[in-house]
Amino acid sequence: MRPKQSFLKAFHFLDKQEIVDSEDSLVYVHIGKCGGRTLWDALKSSTSTAGFANLYHVHIDKPPVLKHAKYAIVIRNPIQRAISAFNWRHKLVVQEKKQIRRFKGEYDALVKYGNINKLAESLYVGDELELQASRDFLTIHHLKEDVNFYLGNLLKSLSVDQLFAVFATESLNRDIENQLGVHNESNHHENSSSTPDVAKQITSLAATNLRKFLARDYACLEQLLDINHLCEADRTVLLK
Repeated sequence: MRPKQSFLKAFHFLDKQEIVDSEDSLVYVHIGKCGGRTLWDALKSSTSTAGFANLYHVHIDKPPVLKHAKYAIVIRNPIQRAISAFNWRHKLVVQEKKQIRRFKGEYDALVKYGNINKLAESLYVGDELELQASRDFLTIHHLKEDVNFYLGNLLKSLSVDQLFAVFATESLNRDIENQLGVHNESNHHENSSSTPDVAKQITSLAATNLRKFLARDYACLEQLLDINHLCEADRTVLLK
């Protein structure tokens, strides 16, 4: 049996000053719609994290920029993440009507476009950003909190010694097993299998627009992958 951690803390909207900046603190940066709940379970149960006195979970908030703490980060191809985020919110807000009033303007935007492809195609007219479509995009939960939201400031000072591990949604079960020694059987909030294929398909125009609109997300991933030295195959999947 693995030794119990002396202090286990789930961090969401708490004061960042409560996070202890020490080498035995592990801050898990849970970027939305990347399989992060599944990874959180694995981190808590892994012997690889047993040596940390403090284990923090940062989600839907910018992670603190610390000098000594270690970081675990989960990432995903930005376009695939955007598709997943739109479909997940459409399911909860429009289809199931569970969170219609949670975020101002979100329901209207989801109904207005109906699918991520139409929204993505509307983002640009030629090379010009379409301001209303871009505003609509940013009313949608998890699209507003993009990869750059989580990593932009952190990557300005993150050192290779502070990086405990990087996990990718596209290879999550393998990454969990290889880096944490945990065989994963859970799959929290997995929506892809129940989402119609048409809702996951986008045109070349939509893909081009999303790459342009999510340029900062791609830049963050490139920088993180340079620090972490993931294999080239993983880079190809994550940056396509």
